[in-house]
Amino acid sequence: MLQLTRLNVLVFITCSLLLGACSGSKNAVQTPSWVTERPINPAYYIGISTVSKYEYPYNALDIARENALNSLAREIRVQVSSSSVLSTMQVNNWVEENFASEITSTVAEDLEGYTLMGTYETEEKVWAYYRLSKSEYARILAERKRVALGRAYTYFLDAENLKSEGNILTAIERYLMGLDAMSKYLAEENPYVGEDGVELKVDRALLNGLTGVISNINIFCDLAQIQVTLDDKFTRSVKVGVKFEGDVVAGVPLTYKYSRGRVPISCTTSTSGDGLANVVVNEFDPGLSRSELRVDLDVGGLTSTLQPFSPLRSLVENLRARPLMVPIDLVPPKIRVIGNEKIFGEKMETEVLVPTIKSELIENGVDVVEKAGKGVITLYVDSDTNITGDVWGFFASFLNATISLKDENGDIINHMTLDNVKGVQKTERLAANESYRKAKNDILDDFINEFMESIYK
Repeated sequence: MLQLTRLNVLVFITCSLLLGACSGSKNAVQTPSWVTERPINPAYYIGISTVSKYEYPYNALDIARENALNSLAREIRVQVSSSSVLSTMQVNNWVEENFASEITSTVAEDLEGYTLMGTYETEEKVWAYYRLSKSEYARILAERKRVALGRAYTYFLDAENLKSEGNILTAIERYLMGLDAMSKYLAEENPYVGEDGVELKVDRALLNGLTGVISNINIFCDLAQIQVTLDDKFTRSVKVGVKFEGDVVAGVPLTYKYSRGRVPISCTTSTSGDGLANVVVNEFDPGLSRSELRVDLDVGGLTSTLQPFSPLRSLVENLRARPLMVPIDLVPPKIRVIGNEKIFGEKMETEVLVPTIKSELIENGVDVVEKAGKGVITLYVDSDTNITGDVWGFFASFLNATISLKDENGDIINHMTLDNVKGVQKTERLAANESYRKAKNDILDDFINEFMESIYK
């Protein structure tokens, strides 16, 4: 009886061990096959990633999932048609490359429809596995494109209506919004069946509408030639305007530029409610006789509706309206020079300063005349010398001169003086001549430039 009891205990222990072993094998986690060998399935995009728990002790699983999605995205490649709209638009290479780059780079952030197939962990690593049906993803992309083209088509219809009403600025805005709405697809063929059942390429229709409006913008001026004279202080206000199909257009941004001589000027403006803008030309360099005013449509000012870094900006900025070119004719001032040059109170027989001043004025584009008349201004030169005593056999002469520029009414335009120009020589006369020689050099160096600036500015 005792032996039978011992036998039962032995059987019980053996069974318990066997059951424990069975239970342990049942609860053990097997390594998924996709961890050791990447699945091959042509119907799916696949993304698998592994991350070290030592490198990411707190969020290894999140990082593994993120990396797996990025791996999935890298498998997706957007095929750019060789007959893309960018090629037919004949825009610069940067825009074409930028669109292709943008389309590819947005794949990862636009992913949807993927499935988490599983995760796996060991003490050291974490794995994550995603996959995405190629047919499902193609369906998603097709639906996205259909919606985008629908929005672009709506903008196109709106722009066409606005153009027919003469509201060209808003029409341009709608054309741009349409292109922006479908910007991800501008490297593809984009046929769309409109409300009238007719198929059209939306991108081409939008671009044709935009370029058609811009090319038909007419920038005009109220003058065929801009004449700038001394009477206007070499400043002239010019009215420029914008018309579209014969009607003036308000609020059109414009840029204009012209040469002032050494330094060109470039500014922006826009047409007001009457379709006109005021452009002021002034501050020309002395001696300049010809310039040209150029007025352009500020295409960049029309792109405010685009996203800040939209590649469409470069595309649009390549579009041009016909510029306005107006010649500027600067009528040289007419100046009469009258001199009263003296030595020790006596008038000189041969003037020194007056011929020098005349020569310099002519060099600076001035029309030097001999008689008074309409539009003639007069430069008066009064000069004299005084002498000091003999010092060690030398005499010192001091020249003082006043030079006044007056208009035809006698009002002073500018007034300058030459004070105590010293000349030293062995005789009084030679000392006075030396003073005049130095005064002549002063006139050549700075005086005429200052006088000319006072006339033109």
